[in-house]
Amino acid sequence: MVCSLPCLAPWVLAVLLVGSTALAGPGGTGPKATLQRLNGSVDRLLRKKVPPGSEEEKRIKNDVKQLAAELLDYGELTRRALGEHWDKMKPALRTDFVGTLRELIERNYVKQLRTNLDYDVLYGEEKIEGDEARVGSIVKVQTKGKISEAVIEYRMIRRDGKWMVYDVITDELSLVRNYRSQFQRIIAQQGYDGLLQRMKKKLQESQDSEG
Repeated sequence: MVCSLPCLAPWVLAVLLVGSTALAGPGGTGPKATLQRLNGSVDRLLRKKVPPGSEEEKRIKNDVKQLAAELLDYGELTRRALGEHWDKMKPALRTDFVGTLRELIERNYVKQLRTNLDYDVLYGEEKIEGDEARVGSIVKVQTKGKISEAVIEYRMIRRDGKWMVYDVITDELSLVRNYRSQFQRIIAQQGYDGLLQRMKKKLQESQDSEG
C-alpha cells in the first residue's frame, strides 16, 4: 500500500518544516540558513491560535504549503524515488506523479504539524559539494513528558540559486529510499498506471475523510 509518508518516525516530516525558531538572518542563503529561515516562518504560523475550521486556519495551512514548496523539491524527490523508471516516462506522466505525490505529502504534514510543537532542534554543520549539500541536526521531541532524541540529516540541492530539500534521513531510514522500495514493488506488479492509481486512491481517501 502506498503510504502518504514512508514508515519513518511519524514526526520526521513535521520536523523538516518546524525547526529552530532562531533565524539565520534575512540574507542567509546557504543550505543551513535556508532551513532555519523557512522553518522559523512555519513555526510562527503554527503557533498562532485560531479557531479550528476557520478561514484564518485555512489561510495558515495554505501559507504553510507555500513555504513548504519553497523548501521541498518535490520534483527531485519523485525523480530519485522512481529511479530508472523516471527516464522511461513521458513528461506528462512525470508531472502527474510529482503533483500526486506532492498532494499526498502536503495533506499528511498539514495534519501532523500541529500535533506536537514541543521541539528542540540543534542544527549541525553544513557540507556542500557542488550543487548538493547535507545538513545534520539533533532533534529532541517531548511527548507526554518523555523526551526522545533523533539525528536527522537533510539532503539538499541547489536549484536556480536556491537550496531545497529532496531527502530526509533519520535512524538510517531515507524518505527517498523508502518511497523507491514501495514504488519498485508496485510497478513490478501493476506498472506505472497501477502505482499512480493507488496513489490517487490514497489521496481521495484522505480528502474524503476530511469531508
